[in-house]
Amino acid sequence: MLEYKLYYWALPFRGNFIQLFLEEVGAQYERHDAGEIYPERSLGIHNPGMAPPYLYECKSKTYFAQMPACLMHLGREYDYLPRRAETHTLALKTILDCNDVLMEITNSNGQVMWTKSNWEAFRYARLPEWMKVFENTGLRHGLKDGGSNGMGFLLGSRLTVADIATAALFGAMVYSFPELQGDLQENAPHIAGLCQRVEARPNIRRFLAEQREEMGRGYCGGQIEDSLRKMIG
Repeated sequence: MLEYKLYYWALPFRGNFIQLFLEEVGAQYERHDAGEIYPERSLGIHNPGMAPPYLYECKSKTYFAQMPACLMHLGREYDYLPRRAETHTLALKTILDCNDVLMEITNSNGQVMWTKSNWEAFRYARLPEWMKVFENTGLRHGLKDGGSNGMGFLLGSRLTVADIATAALFGAMVYSFPELQGDLQENAPHIAGLCQRVEARPNIRRFLAEQREEMGRGYCGGQIEDSLRKMIG
């Protein structure tokens, strides 16, 4: 039985945060093009949202918008949220941090294209700080080194929505832009290992293999991605 419909463009980016979660839990879902809702119907749906992704839950006949809200809802539905109050809050904070990094790496969602000086300031100052935020969070909650054979998770001893979001952020980033792999390894080696472990989980591994064969190293598309590739290349 169909459980969800996910509306997003044919790109990883924000859509993959939700899709990796749905794959992990084995949910029955369909992927739909964002154009079925955005922009004409975006204000008319129940719980309207400004832009994709949109998640439609079949059992409640309810739409959810904003990637962090969609993930927190799914995390609650499938018991992928930490149980302690502090780490529960940190799970939300982690997803919001992911959303902020996506906004920053696209230079305010593409409002302005990158220049060399602005990009270098971001890559060599701001982005390392973000990586260290995730790294330090993991270290304080038991994340252990060892690359793909490491132990622990971002917020404790079990996989949560925060780990899936972290892998969706940095895993996609370094796959689409291999030049950034060294940046992540230098600034957040435990996070690099965590991403490898999450991406190796059976359902997620299968999904990513199919997606990457179809989409190659595509990231966010359009002029925004072109601008990024000019800077990194």
